[in-house]
Amino acid sequence: MKKVILGACLTMLLAAGTANAALVAEWDLTGKTGAEVSDAATQTAANVSGVDLTRGSALTASSASNGFGSTGWAGTNENQYYQFGFTVASGYQASLSELWIATRSSSTGPGTMGVYGSSDNFAHETLLATFTQPSAIYLNSKIDLSGLAAITGTYLVRLKEIGDTAPNGYATANTGTFRVANYYDGTYTPTGFYGDVTSATPTPLPAAAWLLGSGLLGLAGIKRRQG
Repeated sequence: MKKVILGACLTMLLAAGTANAALVAEWDLTGKTGAEVSDAATQTAANVSGVDLTRGSALTASSASNGFGSTGWAGTNENQYYQFGFTVASGYQASLSELWIATRSSSTGPGTMGVYGSSDNFAHETLLATFTQPSAIYLNSKIDLSGLAAITGTYLVRLKEIGDTAPNGYATANTGTFRVANYYDGTYTPTGFYGDVTSATPTPLPAAAWLLGSGLLGLAGIKRRQG
């Protein structure tokens, strides 16, 4: 009985200060032509605003049904990238868990992609993940972001080719294409970040929660003495 009481007490106290991971920001690409100049976030958590999905100036928009597409990936150029992200309102922070995303390269498009993150507009960047693109097949990825520190302000992600080798084993061609699309695992889920958005200032537990906890612990102590 003592263990049950203590367990219930701990569970209730923890529940008062935690929340389940949920959507932070997403970009639903359903119905897009792929050649849009940019795509705005379609949904965000409270106290979060989305940063548009855009392409770097070295890329050229190309058709990509239900996606966001480009050509111009040949060679190496610092302006060959896709970028998107979000801004957390002042006084709040985001603790990310995952990024869900689908990508596709043509046989002559970029072969190895890096996912980079930055909280200072890419004055500095962190390599979050890499993946190898198959030829003309969608690659669905869940990227673990749980190791990142809590995010305040604006956080941006860029997708950039690593090296210059296409899925066919030859050099990436300028006419080769690469697209971002909705994640698919039997159902379509928009490309998006998941995690928790909370106050940046820890909120003290309500007095009622402390009283409940201390009361339950007191009951456990009485039970122990009676035993």
